[in-house]
Formats: sequence, structure tokens, C-alpha cells
Amino acid sequence: MRKTIVITCLLISLLTGFALAMGKVPSQQSASLDFALNDLAGKVYTLSDYKGKVVFLNFWATWCPPCRAEMPSMQKLYERWDKDKYVMLAVNSGQGGQEVKSFADKNGYTFTILLDEDGKVSQQYGIQGIPTTFIINAKGEIVSKLVGSREWSEKEIKSLLDGRLLQ
Repeated sequence: MRKTIVITCLLISLLTGFALAMGKVPSQQSASLDFALNDLAGKVYTLSDYKGKVVFLNFWATWCPPCRAEMPSMQKLYERWDKDKYVMLAVNSGQGGQEVKSFADKNGYTFTILLDEDGKVSQQYGIQGIPTTFIINAKGEIVSKLVGSREWSEKEIKSLLDGRLLQ
């Protein structure tokens, strides 16, 4: 009986630690992984092209309700940004270009949407669930990983993006 209680407590501790780690800002900044992906028009974008800018890198899909829910606030955030300092890249995972283009056009999204049709970049970034957003500072370091849908116009998010990231 005592052994069962100890094992149960250990499992609860491990699961709690894992849950808290999901979406937590890394304790040490880590370098972002470069990639090259096409946008909806076929233009190739490379992450390293944006060194010197803060990058909002979001992984999503059209079939994902939480992804669809956060996109209007992403658009509002994108519209208010200084494009000389910030870039928004929304990486669609595993879908074809026409389906994604129709979705973006229908909803009026003007931020850059990239296609990861084979899922390799999503794998490279260790995406286990979507939406997942990485905030990359101007030095090319990942300073935040946020798992799950957000209201990107919230004061705290604006503070996160505007504050320490330009250093």
C-alpha cells in the first residue's frame, strides 16, 4: 500500500512538472533553427533573412479550431507593428497551398504565411501540438515558446513583444 502511494506521488510530481514546462520560456536563450519555406505565392523565405528583427513564428493549420481562434488577434498585432523591427511568419503544417490560400484570403490575413507541406520544419522545431508560437529576438535566439491559443492583443503579450526582445 505504501509503495503504491509513493509511486502515485512520484507520477503526479512528474506530470505536474511536465505540464508546467509546456509553453514555459526557456531558462536559457537558444538559437533558432534556420529553414527555407515557400509562401502562398511560391516565394522562398529563410528565417536567417530576418536576423536583426524580432520574429513571431507561429505553427498552425486551417483545421485547428484554437489556431483559427487566435488568428484575428495575430492580424491585429501584425497591423500595429513597426515592420522595420518585427516580422510575423505563420507556418502552416501539412496542408496544401490552395486550401491555405483560400482560408487566408477569405479571412483577410496579410501577414506572411509559409507552407510546411511535408512537416519537416515542424519536426525540426519539435512541434507536438498546434498552435505553437516561438518568439525569436533580434539576435536570432528563441526567447519564448508558447503552446496553445492566445489573444495576441492582450496587454501582457504586447509587453512581452515590445519589452525585452529588441535588445
